[in-house]
Amino acid sequence: MDLFSRNIKFWGEEKQALLMESSILIAGMGGLGCTVAENLVRAGIGKLILLDHDIITETNLNRQILFDQEDIEKSKVITAQKKLSRINNEIEIIAIDRKIESVNNITEIKSNFCGIADCLDNYESRFILSDALRDDQFLVHGGVKNDFGQITTIKNGITQNLKQIFGDQKDEIEPAVIPQTVITIGSLMAQEIINNIFGKPQLINKLLIVELSDFSMFKVEMKKGK
Repeated sequence: MDLFSRNIKFWGEEKQALLMESSILIAGMGGLGCTVAENLVRAGIGKLILLDHDIITETNLNRQILFDQEDIEKSKVITAQKKLSRINNEIEIIAIDRKIESVNNITEIKSNFCGIADCLDNYESRFILSDALRDDQFLVHGGVKNDFGQITTIKNGITQNLKQIFGDQKDEIEPAVIPQTVITIGSLMAQEIINNIFGKPQLINKLLIVELSDFSMFKVEMKKGK
């Protein structure tokens, strides 16, 4: 496809074909989820499963790049599904309007997927997501606040799970966040997802922290999993 001709010039036809054979579950279609999803569609992912149970509000529009004023009060996953399909009408996109309340919410999804993008905004749901991870899958976690963000890859038996890493974290109601942070972290998450698909993850047992105020970026070494 001409749509991916520039991608192929960079990583070649074999890796482009690998992307087209891959599927990702995106949990949370807020700011991070919108950015991750659009990047993956433009990269050439073959299948996306979008999971969220929220509607679009005006306060979302500063950072949730798939939505506009005409989408207010509409379902996030259904709206995202329609807009992403306009970029590439050959991709398979499944929209699941559901809350994450238990591990079963993830494991009972009838579609198979090779990896999970944690684009959620609360740690309780993130821990459920991490607990549902299979040994043959990877999870790329992302979080944002103010003008900084964090990313890591989770793999069973290789890394700690999200609760072991972030178990003491407390959720903040409607934290401040600017669009630049969300778009930057979401794009880096998409890159790490592609790294995992290509078999070369860069953030195993590492937490990447990005601070936009002074353009600093550094990796924190973390304990290995057991």
